[in-house]
Amino acid sequence: MDEKATNKAEKIANKARKSISKFCFEECMAYCCRKGYLVLTKYEVNKVTQGRKKELEKLELLTKLKDGNYSLNMGTPNFPCPSLQGYKCLVHKSLKRSKTCGDFPIFIQDDYVKLSPRCLAVKQDLFYSYIKQWLALGFKIKKDDPLADI
Repeated sequence: MDEKATNKAEKIANKARKSISKFCFEECMAYCCRKGYLVLTKYEVNKVTQGRKKELEKLELLTKLKDGNYSLNMGTPNFPCPSLQGYKCLVHKSLKRSKTCGDFPIFIQDDYVKLSPRCLAVKQDLFYSYIKQWLALGFKIKKDDPLADI
């Protein structure tokens, strides 16, 4: 996909992400921040863990990976993302938040727009009008993942 189309797709993705803000807070209650894993760079880990890196490593919720990144387990009832407070993200507007958090649930890669099947907004087809726009630009849409609900 050419750079111009990718830039347009990113603008559409940003609008789509903004369109679900109220849904995420009021209906979904930040499900994505309470379930699953988040891969963080060494630069992102302190910001996202709110300075609790050592504590989370001790609890085995934060693990250093072979490539130097970290994996944060957010799948336990008592330990959602450390940046989540009352279903609201403390680092949402920060430039230091993780790229995955910033892009979620829409990831543009090559000629694909990947929609996370773990996102309740994706499951409820709230991106329908945006999908039409990406398709018109020539992107393929991917939202099926057999491991999405594990």
